[in-house]
Amino acid sequence: MSDLALEIRDLRVAYGGIVAVKGISLDVGRGEIVTLIGANGAGKTSTLKSIVGLVPPISGTIRLFGRDLRGVPTHRIVADGVALVPEGRAVFSSMSVRENLELGSFLKREKAGREARLERCVRLFPRLGERLAQEAGTLSGGEQQMLAIARALMGDPKLILLDEPSLGLAPKLVAQIFESILEIAKSGITILLVEQNTRLALETAERAYVLVTGEVALQGSAAELREDPRIRAAYLGEDPAA
Repeated sequence: MSDLALEIRDLRVAYGGIVAVKGISLDVGRGEIVTLIGANGAGKTSTLKSIVGLVPPISGTIRLFGRDLRGVPTHRIVADGVALVPEGRAVFSSMSVRENLELGSFLKREKAGREARLERCVRLFPRLGERLAQEAGTLSGGEQQMLAIARALMGDPKLILLDEPSLGLAPKLVAQIFESILEIAKSGITILLVEQNTRLALETAERAYVLVTGEVALQGSAAELREDPRIRAAYLGEDPAA
């Protein structure tokens, strides 16, 4: 059995005549946190959407735990253990916190397992436990992000794709969210993280890929890339010569 949770080779993604991802290749090991970093428009979100079949690639291969995902519909990819936490959270605002969480487990019918996952989510995010009957649209931005992550966990995923989890959040809430991400990884769930806060992404992940206009410009361990003068200058706002 392969040690890779996700294997992407020569992936190309286009919207009409615009090619957003230009032949990237990347690997994510089982239980690993890997981050994609880069400027807006670099192809990060397009990569995540192609993994779950929301934007079918025009060429290349995506393998999930050794299985080729070409032609596999999104609902089957989700059933096979992939959960996407989209940018902007996308909670169902008029539904309660509990109802949002229950929707995350709609492919998992057994009641006992669903309740066990709900309890786990409440332990991970105690604020949600205090607000189960509250409408999701009335939550703060940070609480909605917690809900979006917890909803993904309710599906018992093997791989979680996180798209900009810190976007628009206060620093204190960002710290709480990323503590929870590390806890999720400790449980054995694989995480592919897209994150605008490069410093935080490289502190959290084990390895990183830097995307520039749809191509992999750099890759390596997060520790190595934190010290790379190109990363320090372009993404960390540092003068590497200082």
